Amino acid sequence: MLALLQLMSASSGPLGTRNAQRELARRGMELSESSVSRLLREMDARGWTAPVGTKGRTLSREGRRRAAEAVLAHRASDSLQHAVRDAKDLLDLLRARLAVESAVAGDAARAPQEDRLLRLQDLCDQHARVVGSAPMIEQPGLQFHRGVVEMSSNRMLKVAAEMMLAPHLDRVEAVLDTVLATRRDEEKVVAEHQAVLDRITQRDPTGAEEAMRAHFEAMIAAVETSIVGGNEVLVQRLLDWVPDVASP
Repeated sequence: MLALLQLMSASSGPLGTRNAQRELARRGMELSESSVSRLLREMDARGWTAPVGTKGRTLSREGRRRAAEAVLAHRASDSLQHAVRDAKDLLDLLRARLAVESAVAGDAARAPQEDRLLRLQDLCDQHARVVGSAPMIEQPGLQFHRGVVEMSSNRMLKVAAEMMLAPHLDRVEAVLDTVLATRRDEEKVVAEHQAVLDRITQRDPTGAEEAMRAHFEAMIAAVETSIVGGNEVLVQRLLDWVPDVASP
């Protein structure tokens, strides 16, 4: 949907489903016409777009704001990707995420939607099933964090969090997963995610914020312990590998 927002913001007139599909394909996003149509209807429902007869859709005021945020987050996350060069940078990123995502979790707990709570529980269950197995490459833990961000209603927090959780940084997250796996801390991560979800489900903003903070403090401690324990070379090699394989 964010890609569609960017297409519309650059369009001189209404954008139709078929043209949107073609432009997305040019950007490497192969979607069926029915899938594009479904996304556009969802954008209508969110108030991001408005139909213009049979000509297609244009952005609403809210849609223009969302498009601007998407461009900002994309540019910032692209710069951030190349800023994570060593173990210290990784720790700095985690500390920044601690501050932002703790506040996001507290905000998400104020009025959580039932369908999104069910989605987060499904991600927690999926994460528990795949710990230590090949499907971890799908990063259910990362998807959990993105799901919490999606629940927040604070626009500024969401922009900051989406910047640090953008796809450009997925490989950095993979480095963190590797560090946690070498310490066998993955089961603890699942339990910490469940604790965050439980507080959100209970509509407990303070508890959700504290649970997310505890989760990040545990991850930061794990990385610091790994570095002290002699794994700094492993972390450095993984981070050196990141820019070569990250998506443009």
